[in-house]
Parts: sequence; C-alpha cells; structure tokens
Amino acid sequence: MAQAKSKTKASEFDFEAYRTQVVQGLIKGQALTGQDGLLKPLIAQFIEAALAAEMDDHLADEAQRGLTNKRNGQLTKEVQTTLGAVDIDYSRDRAGRFEPVTVRKRSRQLALGFEEQIIELYASGSSLEDITRTLSKLYGAEMSTARISSVINATWQTVEDWHRRRLPACLVVLFIDAIHIDVRREHGVAKVALYVAYGITLEGKREVIGLIPGQGTEGAVEWARCLESFKQRGLEDVLITCSDGLAGLKSVIAQTWPQTQIQRCVVHKIRNTFRLLDDKDSKQVLRQLKEVYNAVNEAEASRRLEDFGNYWQGKYDLVVALWRKDWDELMTCMKLSPALKKLTYTTNAIENLNREIRRVVKTKGAWPNDRSLLIQLYHSLDRKRDSWNKSVLGWSSIHRELCETFGERYTKHFN
Repeated sequence: MAQAKSKTKASEFDFEAYRTQVVQGLIKGQALTGQDGLLKPLIAQFIEAALAAEMDDHLADEAQRGLTNKRNGQLTKEVQTTLGAVDIDYSRDRAGRFEPVTVRKRSRQLALGFEEQIIELYASGSSLEDITRTLSKLYGAEMSTARISSVINATWQTVEDWHRRRLPACLVVLFIDAIHIDVRREHGVAKVALYVAYGITLEGKREVIGLIPGQGTEGAVEWARCLESFKQRGLEDVLITCSDGLAGLKSVIAQTWPQTQIQRCVVHKIRNTFRLLDDKDSKQVLRQLKEVYNAVNEAEASRRLEDFGNYWQGKYDLVVALWRKDWDELMTCMKLSPALKKLTYTTNAIENLNREIRRVVKTKGAWPNDRSLLIQLYHSLDRKRDSWNKSVLGWSSIHRELCETFGERYTKHFN
C-alpha cells in the first residue's frame, strides 16, 4: 500500500483517502506505530499544522506590537516522534525571532518523553544496548549508547541533591546494614561495602536515609564516616537503631548518638544460631528460641533461654553463650509495646530494601564508579517507591507510646 506522503501540506491532505488506507493496512496486519507505522503520515500533518499555527500567532502578535516580520521560505527536516521518524516542512520568519514550541529550533525531536522512557528502562535494569534496541523497535528511534548514557548521566545533579538533602532532626528507628558490590577502583575491581540506612520518621513514614559506597574495609572507621555524614545533614538524634552485629558499629553509634537504644536483630541471631545446629534439631530449636524472643518481658525471655540450655545441656551450650553474649542488645525491644517491638526487633524492613538493591546489581558486572552505581540505585528505588515508602500501620498508638516513653526528647521535635 502506498502511504500518504509525510510532506503533503495539511490543507491538501486527503483525510478520507488516508482513513481508507489505514483500514486496509490494518486488515493486512500492518502496525499503527513504529518505523513503518500507519499513523506516521498523520502525525506529520499534525506537527506541520501546529508549527503553522504557532507561526500565525507569532506574526499576529508582532504586528500588534508594530514589528515588521513575515514568513521567509520553508525548510524540511526529519523529526523523531514516539511513532518513529517523520519528514516535515516548516517555515521560518525573516526577523529570526520565532521560537516554536512544537519542535524547537535546531531540535529534531518532538516532545517525545524519550528521556523519561530511557530512565524508566534503565531503572528497571535494562543495559544501554537493551535500551537502544527497545527504542528502535518501538519507535524507530536510532539513539546511540553514548546519547543514552548522556541522558542518564544528566540526572546526576538530581541524584546528588537527594544524597545531600537535609534529614529529619530525629528518627524513631534507624535500620542499618551493608551490602557488598563489585565496583571498579584505581587498582582494579574491588568488593565494596554499600552502607544502607533506612529510617522511620516521627510521622511514621519509612524513608531511605542514605546509600554510601565504602572507601575501605568495612569496620568502625567506615561506619563512623557514614553516621557522621547523617549527623552533618541534620540527624541530631535516633531513638532506636537496629542492625546485625556489624563490626565496630555499637561503639560508633554510642559516640554519634549517646542516648540511642541499640537493638540487635533477632532474625540475624537465629540465622547465626542455625550454623551450630544438627539438621534434625533445627525445627525444635527454632520453636524454643521463638519462645525466647516472643516472651512478654526480659525476665520471662531469660527463663525461656535457661530452659533451652537445660534441655540441650552439653550439646548446644554454644548457642546459649551466643545469645547471652549480646543479650542486652537483643532485649532492648522487650521494654516496648508489642506494636513497637514488632517494628524494631528485626531488620526485616531494611532486608526488603536490600532485596531490591540486590535485584538491580546481580545482573551487572563491576560498576565503573561510585557515581554510576548511585545513579542506578536512585532511579531503581525511586521507580518502586510505593513498596518501601509506606506509612507504619497503627502509628497513632505507637506515637502515644513514644510520647510516654521518651518524653520531651521525642516531643520537642514537633514544636
């Protein structure tokens, strides 16, 4: 089927004949969109008509202001649209003051939203080559990986502003963890710790506090650098922190926020416990340890652990010692109501966030630098914001408990 020529003037365009051609094309299985899509000729007419209308308005406005101006011939250029590339004729003005909006001067793109689509594809984990193929297949748009890379890198200022944004003065809970990711360094690829911080605000909102690539071996020095950066960004106080037994973290938290209560993740402790068990005992041990951390208070929890030790005496004394070693931090949650205890006794909240981060990085090789890693993570997490940015259920009752438990230390931040 011979399609209507894209450069035919809108006034001369035979819409009835074009409608017949489209119907016939659909019957034959031709696509509406894409490089050879049936709708491309119509799009060209709309673009030309819009540009002509803009020129009419511009010349009329200039005439009203007493300025002399008129059309100065026509030019032709190829314009990328969401339906593929089309050729259009357009006018320019003799005075050179006309600034069209539909297709801007020196631009060969309609308002495509290609940038948004590139970021969306990148955020979903597509490689630069995958994005190139997708845009070509769907829209007939031939964009180089260099062009796509420039679109992605152009978002760095937004990403950097997010990483440097002012933090709340106080957080109810701060979950902290580290994930190890391959990143290229000066002397080659290194396994780098990405320090992840996830908090619950005074309004009961979950919020990613920071994603900080490590500069050296994970330990107290690196954690001190991360927590100090949070403090410099305005985080003055944290009521409760929850983490695994990360090296050097306990002392660093105490130095940064001296009043913070430290909760050791019970789930991580159970995982560490299972490394000491015979397979045949694991189910029974899990039931018994659940009785420990589900106890109504610390005294009952201690009795349950003692009962466990007596039952397995001589076989799992190491398990009892493992729990007693971090007992104070494991029992921090016992001073809280069931609702707040459920919120703080495990790092499950940050584990869900880490799962999304691992999904993004697992299909990649080594990241070329920290900046590219942070751009990818920012867009990937922003894409799924609804899954990790939810409000805590039943926050009103938790808020009342916090007012009673922490008093002015908590309530002063509402004034």
